[in-house]
This record gives sequence, C-alpha cells and structure tokens, in this order.
Amino acid sequence: MINIVIGLDVHKRSVYATVLNDNGDIIAQRNMENNIETVNEFLSGYKDHDIVIESSTSGKYLSKELIKLNYKIHLINPSKVPEISNNYKKTDKEDSLKLAELFRMNALSEIYIPSDEIENIRSLVRCRHSLGEELTLKKNKIHALLTSYGIIIKATDPFGKKGLKEIENNYNNLNYSDKIVLRSLLNDMSFIREREIESEISLVSSNNDNIKLLMTIPGINFYTASAILSEIGTVNRFTNKERFASYTGLIPSEHSSGEKVIKGHITKHGPSLLRFFLVETVHSLIKYTKKFKSKYLSMVRRLGKKRSIIAIARILAETIYTMLKNDIKFVDQERREMANPDELYFKRLEELSLKKINNMKRISKNGNVNNDSANLKYNGGIKDC
Repeated sequence: MINIVIGLDVHKRSVYATVLNDNGDIIAQRNMENNIETVNEFLSGYKDHDIVIESSTSGKYLSKELIKLNYKIHLINPSKVPEISNNYKKTDKEDSLKLAELFRMNALSEIYIPSDEIENIRSLVRCRHSLGEELTLKKNKIHALLTSYGIIIKATDPFGKKGLKEIENNYNNLNYSDKIVLRSLLNDMSFIREREIESEISLVSSNNDNIKLLMTIPGINFYTASAILSEIGTVNRFTNKERFASYTGLIPSEHSSGEKVIKGHITKHGPSLLRFFLVETVHSLIKYTKKFKSKYLSMVRRLGKKRSIIAIARILAETIYTMLKNDIKFVDQERREMANPDELYFKRLEELSLKKINNMKRISKNGNVNNDSANLKYNGGIKDC
C-alpha cells in the first residue's frame, strides 16, 4: 500500500490540506471551508492513511470529529514543530506542507488525545479550578478594602454567615465609592457556583475505578482524584514511572557537558494543574502518613521545606503511576515493615477510602458538597498515623 501523509493547517473558518505520496511529492492541495462535511468529503479517499493536525483550538475540535469517523489522526504540539531550513514563507499552504513533510521524517512530537470521559472530567475540573481562583481573588480584594479602613473580621470564616454579618455592620464606615465596590464584589461572589461544578464532577466520576483507586491516598478526595486523572488520561502511554515523572515537570533540569553535570530547577513541563494538585496533596501526606512523613523529615534538613515538598511530590507522582499501572491501592508502609503490618492502620485506611467514595456517591446523587474533607481531619480519620 502506498504510504500517503496528509497535513492539515486548521483555522477557525478554513482548512488547507496537502497530500504527499511515498516519495514526498505533492499529489493534492486544497483550501476548503472548516466544516466536517467538506473536510470528510476531501479526505474520504485517505481513511487508511496518516493525517497530521496542529493542536490549536480549531485543530482539536476537527481531530475529534475525524476520529469519530475512524480516520488515523496525529495531533501535534505546535511549540515543538521544528523549522525546515531555508523556509522563509509562512502561509497556510506552506504550513500544511511542513506538517506532512516533518511527519514523514518522524520529526514531530504527538499529543495524547483523551477519551470523551476524561475530556468531560478535565473540562469540569479546569472550570472548577478557575472559579476557585476567581473567588479567591475577589475575597482578597474585599480583605484589602476592609483592611484599608482598619476593619478586621473576627469570624472564623469571614465569608460565612457570621462573617458576612460583621461586614454588613461595618458597611456604613466605608465611603460612597468603596460601598459600591464592596457591594459589587459580594454580588459577584454570589454568582460563582463552584459547588455546582463539584457536584457535576462527582456525577461523571462516580463510576471510574481509577478515581476510586486514587482516593485510597490520604489527602485525595473525589475532586483532587478527578483532577489528577483527567490530566494524566492513562498511564499506559508512559513506559515507566521515570517518564511519567518527567511528564509532570517535577524532575530537575540538567545542563551537562563532558564530566560537568549541573542540576537546575524543575522543568515545569506538562500540565501545571497536575503539579498543583500533586503539591497540594503532599501537604496532607507529610502530616498523616508514615511513609511520606519519614521521607520528608529525612530531606528537609538537607534541602529545606520548599524543595523537599517538590521532591515528595515527585515520589507521589511515581507512586500514583505504580498504583494505576498495577491496579493496586495505596500502601503507607515502608518495605522493612511489611513483615509486621499494622492491621489497625490498614483497617482505618480502608474505612477512610470507603467514606470518601460514599461521599462522592452522595454528592453525585443530591449535590450536597458540605463536609467533604480531602484529608484525615474529620472523625474516624487516622490522626495517630
């Protein structure tokens, strides 16, 4: 069979296609409207051949639609598309040709295309995280505004019932313009429905076995588990835990020449949201698990607190890889202790995992997200471990 490659340069309203044969010769080029019917009509004769698309917003949508029609799609990271020497043109025609030529040379880095389930969870998690950041920003502005008038809210939760009552009582101490600003910020906060998004996340995640597996880790609830899994997709695309750790961006950069080896800051490659949730989880793990607490204490004297947290986050990433790869639950026990496991500890750990899973089911059923704790601080936790 002739090995044909098709490069598609996708834009919001148009798609430019270039078709290359075995020898790299152009056998067809066409500029067409960006709708699936037109593109499918052009590509219908190339269903068994490789189609290369850059991972833009429009490119992702078209690739998903073509996958549904059983085309062989390769989604490419645009930031890692190398330049072809002596190529001084930047047109849709040249870009589609470049994609096809570079793919024939095995010079392109492909992007993982997640399943519909993972895509749905990812969209909800990113929306929820964005809403959380927006809510924090508005709360900080309110704190700053009140502090500028010497007003300190004494309630434990400044934005709970008691806290809002205190804010209301101090409302007349503000000048006219700041009253309007405060009222606007509080009104905006009332429209941020992060809890509704969490309910939807629990609904779409409740039947996912990998999410339930991640919830056996102390410090990870359904929201954190959903976030981590949605950014990973499947661990089967990584050959080993070291490659997965590299994907998280938690490994140190390296600049070596000859016998000189220099380690730098972490690479921060891969999804920033995945790193965020891994680091957040570590803060609970080093308090409530034997394994991670001992590792942290052994590092903190040498590396300091911040670098130790990042190092533990990498260990957590490798632990998650092993759990998902081998379908095993979290085990908080050093290897040297495995001969005499603490049965009470494991019993409590299992109870905690079941409690979090039941919480997720309850939230998906009635939408009530109150009292859903990600760590072990609630009654029945494992404070002594």
